[in-house]
Amino acid sequence: MIYKFKDEQPTKLLRGHLHLGGSNQTTTIDVNSHYLEKNGQCWIPVMGEIHYGRVNRESWKAELLKMKAGGVTLIAAYVFWIFHEEEEGQFNFSGNYDLRHFLELIQECGLDVVLRIGPWCHAELRNGGFPEWLLAKGCETRTDDPEYLGYVTRYWSQLKEQVSDFLFENGGPICAIQLENELTDNAVHIKTLKNIAIELGLNAPLYTATGWNATYGAAIPELDVLPVFGGYADAPWENHTRQLEPVSHYFFLPARNDHSIGKDLIIAKETDEDVFQMKYDLYPFATCEIGAGIQVTHHRRPIISADDAASLAMVKIGCGNNLPGYYMYHGGTNPIGKHHTMQESKCTGYPNDLPVRSYDFQAPIGEFGQINPQYGKLKIQHLFLQAFGDSLGKMCPQFQAMEIEGRNDTTSLRYALRTDGNSGYVFVNNYQRHSMLAPHESVQFEVPVADGHFVFPQQGINVPCGSYFMLPYNLEINGVVLSYSTAQLVYQDRNTLFFMAIDGIEPEYVWADGSQQKVRTGLDNQITVHVNGVTLTLVTLSQEQAEHLFVLDDNIFYSNADLYLDGDKLTAYRVGNSDLSLSWWNGARFIHHEFSKVSLLNHVDLTEIAVATPTSLGSEELALSKTDNLKTWTLDFSHIDIRDNVDALIRFDYVGDIAQLYVDDELVADDFYKGTHWDVSLKHILEFGDKATLVITEKANDDIYIESEERVGLELKKVSVKVIYSNQFDISHIKY
Repeated sequence: MIYKFKDEQPTKLLRGHLHLGGSNQTTTIDVNSHYLEKNGQCWIPVMGEIHYGRVNRESWKAELLKMKAGGVTLIAAYVFWIFHEEEEGQFNFSGNYDLRHFLELIQECGLDVVLRIGPWCHAELRNGGFPEWLLAKGCETRTDDPEYLGYVTRYWSQLKEQVSDFLFENGGPICAIQLENELTDNAVHIKTLKNIAIELGLNAPLYTATGWNATYGAAIPELDVLPVFGGYADAPWENHTRQLEPVSHYFFLPARNDHSIGKDLIIAKETDEDVFQMKYDLYPFATCEIGAGIQVTHHRRPIISADDAASLAMVKIGCGNNLPGYYMYHGGTNPIGKHHTMQESKCTGYPNDLPVRSYDFQAPIGEFGQINPQYGKLKIQHLFLQAFGDSLGKMCPQFQAMEIEGRNDTTSLRYALRTDGNSGYVFVNNYQRHSMLAPHESVQFEVPVADGHFVFPQQGINVPCGSYFMLPYNLEINGVVLSYSTAQLVYQDRNTLFFMAIDGIEPEYVWADGSQQKVRTGLDNQITVHVNGVTLTLVTLSQEQAEHLFVLDDNIFYSNADLYLDGDKLTAYRVGNSDLSLSWWNGARFIHHEFSKVSLLNHVDLTEIAVATPTSLGSEELALSKTDNLKTWTLDFSHIDIRDNVDALIRFDYVGDIAQLYVDDELVADDFYKGTHWDVSLKHILEFGDKATLVITEKANDDIYIESEERVGLELKKVSVKVIYSNQFDISHIKY
C-alpha cells in the first residue's frame, strides 16, 4: 500500500522578530521561527536535565561526561531557591549546592547550559522550590507583588555573583535562562522577571518559558521568550488509579501544547473570546520536558520502558521538534533540610505524595549514575542529530494523509515526513505504550521531490508491531545521492556512514544511479560503495549494536560496556559484568581490544530484627502505607570488596509498599514498590556508615495503580551486590 502525505506548505521563515539572541567574541546564538542558529548555522542541541543539588558533587564531572557520551550537548538544571536560602538571609552555595563549581565542570566538559532559575521551579520539590520562610511572609508569590519581587531580586543578586563568570557574554556556557515554570496566565509577570534578570546582569542569548497547560498555550510575553513544551508516557499526577487511555504523544500531530502536564497544580481555563492564544508560527518547536522516564507517586507507579521513552522522543522529532529536551535525563536523591524533608507531599499542600529521598525518575541515567536501557536507544537519535541536524532542522513536517480514527486506533499506520521539498526523512511509529498495534505489509511512501513525487521502497517493506524508525530519501552525502535506504541513518564520519537495521526489515541501499546493495548487519560486515567517483563505506549495525555505538570527541567506539571520555582518559564501566572490552573505529574497520576485570563475589550480612520504627526526618513516610505490618532488617556492608572498581549497587528484590534504608537513624534512600528491583549505591550508603537498617511496609490490596503482577504482600526475597566494574584507558593506547 502506498502511504501519502498532506500537501502542507511550510510556515514563513521569520528572522529578527524576537527580542532574543546574542554574541560574544567567538559565537553568535540566534533564533528564527523554525530553528535555533549558532554562528548563522542551523543548530539542534540535545538538552538533558540534571539537578546538581540532587547529585553528590564528587560525581558531578563523571555524570556530566556520561550525559555527553549519551549525546546530550546542552545541560538543563533547575536552581532551587530552597536549597540556597533555606533560612532567610543565610545563603548556601557550598557542597552539593556549589553552583559555581557545577558550572565550571560543565564548561570543562565542553557543554552548554540552560539555567532554570525559577523563582518557582516545581520539580516535585517542596513548595516548588520556595523556602518555607518565604511562604510565611504572606506576600503574593508568582506575581508582581512588590514585596515578593524584592525577595526575588535579593536572591537573584546572589545567583548573579555565582554565575557571572559563566555567562555567555563572558565566554561561558550559559546560553539560555528559563523564567518561572508552568505559569499559564501571567505574561506580565514573566516579562517582569526577565527585566529583573537583565537589570541584575543575568544575561543570556535565549530566555525560555514553559508553554503548556492552557487552552491555547500558556500566556507569555510573546516576543521576549521562547516557549518550550513537553510530553510524558504516563501521568502519575492524575488523581485516579486506572490505566491511562492511549497517550497522544505516540501519534504524529501538529499540536505542541499538552493539557496533561502539571494537571495536578494547574486548572485550565474555559475557552472564551479573551483567552490568550499563542502564535506558534513565531517560534521553532522546542521542548524541555520530553519524558525520558517518570517519577512515581504513592498512588500511581507506572513503569516506563526504554521503548516508551525512545519512540515518544522520535515521534516529536518527526513532528518538527528542533530542540529535544529531556526531563529528567539524570535522576537524583533529595537532600533532607535542616528542619524538614524536601519532597512534595500532601502535607506540604501538594495533591500527591512522593518519595522523601528518591528522585530516580526512571531516567536514562538513574539516581546513582546507573545506565538504564533508554540511554542507548535515545543515543541513536542523538548521534543522528549530531551528524545531520543542520539539514534536518531546516526540513518542515508534513503529516499523514490517512486519518487516524482516534486514540484507540490500533490498525492505522502512524507516519510523518520532514522534507525540504526534495529530500528528507519518513518517520514511522508502530508503537504505543500498553497497546498492540497491527503490523503492516508492503508499505511504500509517496514523498515530494523537485520534479514531482517519488515512491519508495520499490518492493515495499513490512512494518512489525512495536517498531519505530526513520528512513532517508534523496539524501546527498559527499556529492552522492542516496535514493533511499530501508535502514535507519545513525551517523556520518567523513566518508563512512553508520546505519541501523530495523528488526524485521531487510537493510537495502538504493543510489540515484540505480545501483543497490542488500547487506548483512555486523561490526565487521562493512561494505564499500563506489558511486560517481566517490567511495563510501557503509556499516550496518543491528539495533542492539547501534545502542552501544559511542562518538566521543570525534572518536568512534563500540562496547557492550558504557563509555565516557575525559581528555585522553577513556572510562569503561558496566554493572554486574566484568567484561570491559571495546572496539575503536580507525576509519576503515573496528579494532577490537579485549579487557576484563576480576569477577567479584559479594554478599550482604542480613538479619531480621524486632520492629524498631525510626523517628528521624522522613520516617513519617511509612505512615502512607496505612498498616502496622512492617518488617525490619539490619544490613552489614563492611565485608563487601569492590577492589579498584567505581562502586556497587545493593539490589533489593522485594514485595511491599514502601522500603526505606537508614544509617544511624538517618534516612538515606527509599522506594515505592512498583514491581521492579530497587538499586541503591554502596558508595552513597557508606557516606553515612557501614551498618544500615532496612524497613519495608506491607503492600495491601488498596487503590494504587501498579503494573506489576505481584501487587500485594510483604517479602524480602533477596539482597545482592552488583559491582560496577570500571577501568580507565589511555586513549593513545587504544588508537593504533
